[in-house]
Amino acid sequence: MTEIGGKPVAAGDSDQRKIVLAFDAPRGTYSGTSGCTDPAGRFAKNGASPASDKSQTCRVDEQTVRAMRSALQDTRGYRITSTTLELLNAKGEIVAKLER
Repeated sequence: MTEIGGKPVAAGDSDQRKIVLAFDAPRGTYSGTSGCTDPAGRFAKNGASPASDKSQTCRVDEQTVRAMRSALQDTRGYRITSTTLELLNAKGEIVAKLER
């Protein structure tokens, strides 16, 4: 994940891992890793909110992890280019960007 709420996400370093999300469209699921959490849940084409993960938040970068959870909960659509996945809210605004 490279951007959440219009702000760049800090690159991974020794104190913080890079945020990575994978989507399985046929199964309607997502999974990933961020900070010290491993989020996973379901999403639906009809605009239903993805399920929130129940993993604990790491103290190292709690703000980024909470922002990521919020972006996933607000996601109602997406747009794909050759290298970018943009997660969109109900108004069509970008809530997060992921890059290959």
